[in-house]
Amino acid sequence: MRPLQRTDYKDGMLDVLRVLTTVGDIGEKAWDERYDWLARRGDEYYILVVCDGQRKVVGTGAVIIERKFIHNLGMVGHIEDIAVAKDQQGKKLGLRIIEALGYIAQKVGCYKVRPAPSSSDPLCEAATLTETVQTILDCSETNEGFYVKCGYKRTGLEMALYYDKK
Repeated sequence: MRPLQRTDYKDGMLDVLRVLTTVGDIGEKAWDERYDWLARRGDEYYILVVCDGQRKVVGTGAVIIERKFIHNLGMVGHIEDIAVAKDQQGKKLGLRIIEALGYIAQKVGCYKVRPAPSSSDPLCEAATLTETVQTILDCSETNEGFYVKCGYKRTGLEMALYYDKK
């Protein structure tokens, strides 16, 4: 597992994301522009990839750090875009990606940084008894079972308002 690299365009990153949702027809120039934009915001966007033995991207996920005025100028980590190639699913790659992203969020100082603690969770040791530590993760109902296996539970309702591109 490693951070996203510019060369991941050629190594199948977009194909892995297509397992999750619509990606679109993104050329290498557009990829490079977005990669550079994200790289300039290195303390806000953390994108990880898992590669196979041939450098092909087979899994990915991101944590986006939101800076807030509440909780003493606290930060919240939002886990997004967890995707694993279909031929690699069932190998706990998604779980490992989520755990790594939670660890990153915790290390950069997020007050909401990881799944609810369990006795087998190595990140538990960093939580004190007086703080609420969690990760915010939105997913479709189809993927809910996977996240339940990862230790997450349904805690609310997500709503969205979509805008037409003009």
